[in-house]
Amino acid sequence: MYFNDDQTAQLNHLIRKIEQRTGIELVAAVVGKCDSYPEVPWKAFALTVAAVALIHLIQTIARPDWITIWSVQLALVFVLGAGAAVALLSVFWPAFGRLFLNRLRTETEAEQYARALFLEKELFKTRTRTGILILVSLFERTVVIVPDSGVAGRMNTKALQAVISQMAPDLRKGDRFQALTRGLSALEAGLVQTGFGPSRESDDQIKDTLIEKKGEDR
Repeated sequence: MYFNDDQTAQLNHLIRKIEQRTGIELVAAVVGKCDSYPEVPWKAFALTVAAVALIHLIQTIARPDWITIWSVQLALVFVLGAGAAVALLSVFWPAFGRLFLNRLRTETEAEQYARALFLEKELFKTRTRTGILILVSLFERTVVIVPDSGVAGRMNTKALQAVISQMAPDLRKGDRFQALTRGLSALEAGLVQTGFGPSRESDDQIKDTLIEKKGEDR
């Protein structure tokens, strides 16, 4: 969905390698959108209507002769039409739609989505509580890492944030493959640095195939 076959194979190989070298159970997920954000088109519509109406009012005051050119009906159609066009643009152009969201809102939705996915995949069921989820949300351009207690007790929030920081530049550029590859490698390095190593358990407790999800509809 988001990667070609070769990229998917490379990522799955990297995930298996990290599990073997660190003894954790790792799930990586890429999701298109963590929430539908129904307020985005309405906010775009309202702001555009207000801005265009204000511009029209200023033009009318500055040039009274415009009153004879613009009838009330024509002005209303123009203002509402501009608002509708921008609202549609905010729906079908993700980069534009993000302009009408604050960062805290997108981070909150991504965090909630990641924690729900952590529970859905039952990453808490590993024998040593060493499951970890790394989620990349494309619309929000946000990365969330959810560790189980066996990882969180040794790899703190600052260390996890350092992994996310490694991914942010590539994610902003839209290079999701490079962002995830870089993030997985940084996560492995952080786990090894905090003392994780190969497990004596030979079985794979959690399916580690890369997850790709569309997420929420528009």
